[in-house]
Amino acid sequence: MFPRAIVLGVGVSLFAGCTRDQERGPVAEFIVSAGDSTYWVRREGSTIRTRGSPMVLARLDGRFRELYVVDDDNSFNNALFVGQTLYQRDILSGDSSEVFRDTLISGLAEKYEEANPDARRLGPDEDAGDEPAITATAEVSVIGVHGPFLSLEYHADTTGPSDDSWHMTKHVVVDLRTNKPVTLTDVLGPADARTIIDRARGLYRETLDSIRRDPRPAARRAAQALARFRFDPTSFALTSPNGTLMIAFSAPGQGHGGEGGVLPIRPIGVRQPTWWSDARGSLPTATRQHEEIWERPTYSVRALYDSTDTAVRLVISDSAGREFPVAPVSSPVHRIYWLDAPSITREQRDALTRAFDEAALYDNAARAATDALFAPKVMWAVRR
Repeated sequence: MFPRAIVLGVGVSLFAGCTRDQERGPVAEFIVSAGDSTYWVRREGSTIRTRGSPMVLARLDGRFRELYVVDDDNSFNNALFVGQTLYQRDILSGDSSEVFRDTLISGLAEKYEEANPDARRLGPDEDAGDEPAITATAEVSVIGVHGPFLSLEYHADTTGPSDDSWHMTKHVVVDLRTNKPVTLTDVLGPADARTIIDRARGLYRETLDSIRRDPRPAARRAAQALARFRFDPTSFALTSPNGTLMIAFSAPGQGHGGEGGVLPIRPIGVRQPTWWSDARGSLPTATRQHEEIWERPTYSVRALYDSTDTAVRLVISDSAGREFPVAPVSSPVHRIYWLDAPSITREQRDALTRAFDEAALYDNAARAATDALFAPKVMWAVRR
């Protein structure tokens, strides 16, 4: 277990098992990342077993990594300073490594201590006062996982003695192989990166012009805050609508209220890099209205969306068109990791079992924090 951790792999077994009295269907086994949870689905004959846990998994070089965040508390008796650090844990070896660390909040804590030499740092089990004079907190949220690249949102909030608040948001892409932030050149190569960044600058200017020309009251209020945003070629995330890699830039903002969000820029399609062929295997092979499809050699998986329901229906279909329903999962479905072709080893299966078992033991405080992991701050923008 991870002491003082807000663990992204938190949760319990949501479904112990579902038995379907249907004729024998295809053998299928896979991991589904959906909503803020992970589901382990296994079908043999007429039995489908689905085990769920609010755990965030990434798969790199055939090995599963659990992602989790730990609070970095540097609070004093009358001042709250809490940042976050994101880790990845290899579930096979149990080894953890730091992926992304907040340094802003710890830096503010050091400055506060220098300015207030009589301030007393709190111990591990102490809480700050009910109304601290100063608060400074940071959150790290997962936007998406695409192959070796993890897209994150970093958000910071501060409040001073006069209740004057300040906010800042930025998007970051980290390479899970090195645990280092990357540039677009690292993702696409220098030539393609230059072309995409130039295109993004143009789209950013178009976005500003569109807001300034919009006569609606919300747009006029937004236009007054545009000076707080700056185009930053390092503030981007990877996205994959319809299974196609795109780059979503977002101009980071800092200031009060919505000025501390991000100004999104329309995603840009790119030429698929060599690493994308492996990452593409976990994404849908086809997308229709209210439906996503993953085709496999002997079966397919369909995710069926209902606008009136927060759950997604999963269905396994064989080559003869017979359907075998799976227990509902959270919305939306992010990706599917296949465990049956090629089959995972007994060692890997045991490691996954341990990860799900341990997740069932995480406490309620850690469980509640999971919602924030896949809940980036609402992007500030005027939408037409």
